[in-house]
Amino acid sequence: MSAKLPKGVRKVKIWKIPVVVDVENPLSPALTLDEFKRIYGKNPEKEAHRIISIEVLVCPEDSSIILPTQCSACPRFIRRVREEILCKETG
Repeated sequence: MSAKLPKGVRKVKIWKIPVVVDVENPLSPALTLDEFKRIYGKNPEKEAHRIISIEVLVCPEDSSIILPTQCSACPRFIRRVREEILCKETG
């Protein structure tokens, strides 16, 4: 059970996007894991590919897609807790 947040504080979910990078062919485009499986019909090979995770969130102030590390520059930022950002509500 999650603790209730104080008034004026909101949680913003951090999304993780797994991306497949071809380490043998640097000109090959990076694909999300789902796209890779759809196009090639198999999982990436461990020797030829690496899976990296990109974290993003939607800023509640302006609906921009940003990296969680960018939140620390915002005056409303409180802290990151697991897979969420806590920030002060405006208005």
